[in-house]
Amino acid sequence: MILLCSAGLFAQDELASYQTMMKAGAGANGALRKAIAANDAAATAESAKKVAEAFDGINKFWVGKKNDAAATFAATARDAAKAVAGGDNSAAAKIGGTCSGCHAITRDGNKFKM
Repeated sequence: MILLCSAGLFAQDELASYQTMMKAGAGANGALRKAIAANDAAATAESAKKVAEAFDGINKFWVGKKNDAAATFAATARDAAKAVAGGDNSAAAKIGGTCSGCHAITRDGNKFKM
């Protein structure tokens, strides 16, 4: 019984951590789009680094869950953000596309498919 409760609490903590990473990535991506639109190179690079950090964690989460498709989407977003941080603003378009593709395979409305 104690073992089951511990596993349930761990799963909740793990999900909470994942949701925090997702919110950080989404927020940073919004800031990134605004920075690009404002032609603010410093803010673009800073936001892109935050997007890359968030999606690196998201990638590791899905690798741990052995969900190769979701891990690939996260890696694509991470790598695109790194490209933007390096000055390739056109790579930002890849980030948003990965979001909808990943959500299609990992979410059922507001519930996660793990």
